[in-house]
Amino acid sequence: MEKQAKTKEWYKEMDIAHVLHGMTVPSIFHKSGSLMYDRGYGIRLVDLDGKVYMDGMMGGACCTVGYGREEIGEVSKEQMIRLSHYPNFGHRANLAEIELCAKLAEIAPAKIERFYTTNSGSDAVEVAVKAARFYWKEKGKKNKSKIISLEHSYHGSTAIAMSVTAEPFWLHPSLEPYVPGFLHVGMPICYRCPWGKSYPGCNRECAQALEEMIEKEGEDTVAAFITEPMWVASGLYVPPPEYWPKVAAICKKHNVLMIIDEVLTGFGKSGTFWCSDLYGIKPDMLISSKGLAAAYAAIAVVGITDEIYKGLTARDAMFPHVHTYGGHCVSCAIALEVIEITLREKLMEKAAKQGEYSLKRLTRLKEESPYVGDVRGLGVHWGLELVADKKTKEPLASSRATEVVSRCYEKGVIIVTFGDNILRWGLAPVATMEDLKEFLDVVEWSVKAI
Repeated sequence: MEKQAKTKEWYKEMDIAHVLHGMTVPSIFHKSGSLMYDRGYGIRLVDLDGKVYMDGMMGGACCTVGYGREEIGEVSKEQMIRLSHYPNFGHRANLAEIELCAKLAEIAPAKIERFYTTNSGSDAVEVAVKAARFYWKEKGKKNKSKIISLEHSYHGSTAIAMSVTAEPFWLHPSLEPYVPGFLHVGMPICYRCPWGKSYPGCNRECAQALEEMIEKEGEDTVAAFITEPMWVASGLYVPPPEYWPKVAAICKKHNVLMIIDEVLTGFGKSGTFWCSDLYGIKPDMLISSKGLAAAYAAIAVVGITDEIYKGLTARDAMFPHVHTYGGHCVSCAIALEVIEITLREKLMEKAAKQGEYSLKRLTRLKEESPYVGDVRGLGVHWGLELVADKKTKEPLASSRATEVVSRCYEKGVIIVTFGDNILRWGLAPVATMEDLKEFLDVVEWSVKAI
């Protein structure tokens, strides 16, 4: 019997009646429902009315290789038929996970050689935090358990990941208390410096603040510093070039592990395969997800150095952490194919070219518009901070920023706001320069209409 096609109205009704959405205002949802899409191809989405949109959200910063890749569907089908899933714990392994981890070891930042596979970026943050604490305790440092992250940072939505997170937008009082043992230090936001300084005429207080916190708490109590190389989900902040060398030296001096969260920045999006490579960062642990399988499957990894592995296994104890779907065969096979596509199509180089063009266009827009206070970005990730007054940096009213997003959406371009006055987007690296020009034409038009 032929399956009857469901209408747009049916999907809207069932969505409102049966789906619990995160980060969604209930009153708006019950009145208007969700933005729904039927299919995608390349960097474009098609809604249930057939209207086409350029996806500046990249499917949640995931779909680096674009939608609708038939070769990924074939790889998925082959692996499902061959072996859909087999656990990766308790002296068990599957071939797809082994192949993926071997490939990751070839392309990971220096000295990252071994990988734990799990389901999502939030899960991977949990693994990294547990591994850092386990590492020090197995080495006899029983009090070395505190984790430092940055104010305004975002690292996920599970219990530990939210405790690492320090951006109020992603938190809520009804979820308190969060997990203890997590500290937060100021983020290097040069446009609105937390220390009231002006770059480059400062002493890099943003890096010094980390050392001051470690010394205040006592380095024998601090296990790790966890952060992104640049901060995409927090307002698209890019660190000054001196920040990372100073932070690396501080962590090394005080024997604090450096955990780099590349969930949002890895897989070519920054113009290099890893954003860590761009800044010369040598992490003790590396977290990756999103672009790892380009959202064709759920997967994340935590990469560790041989030194970390030796510490974890120093007393021959089992690392007490498992996920049922960790090392999922199909996800690993897809991730391996995504890596091959990323390298073969040189998506890193394409992202770098996107970045060069975007910087020129957006810098010109800043000069021409009285409302663009700051332009921030790297590779495919870009953002504009909108202000009512460039001298005072008074934020533009949130309603005005929302109007910019709405005008773009009407023209078939998807961007988002963060906070009250920041516009943010990222086109997949597979976008052509013609795509990018068309996209930025609409963004520029909408901003100039303020």
